[in-house]
Amino acid sequence: MVTVVSVSLPDHLVRKVDRAVEEYGFKSRSDLIKTALQTFLEDEDNKSSGSYRLIVVLSDHKSSPYVDKNIVGLIHSYSEELIALYHQILQGPYCITIAVVGGKDDWRTIVKKLRSLSGVLSVQSLPV
Repeated sequence: MVTVVSVSLPDHLVRKVDRAVEEYGFKSRSDLIKTALQTFLEDEDNKSSGSYRLIVVLSDHKSSPYVDKNIVGLIHSYSEELIALYHQILQGPYCITIAVVGGKDDWRTIVKKLRSLSGVLSVQSLPV
């Protein structure tokens, strides 16, 4: 059985999807998105085996002036799991925050909460 799921994408992302469909030989947009989703979910399953997680956050402090304070505060609220924290202002309105956390599952909660913050552009998590 196959369930149809509708996804709304901004125009610039649709153009990237169309280029990738052509460049990599996918049958359709749906085929590319299904493959990307399967890869993402498999990667997430594989991530749970590491004892430490590297969490990388890209933020825009111009669009949301308190985003960096909120990011650092949120990560500090998990001080028992926190191994290291680094924050750097980048060019323009951007900042990067890098945290190393321990624990088996708390990193998932941290990532989910970080992604919900206004001004956060990207959150990536990698096993280390």
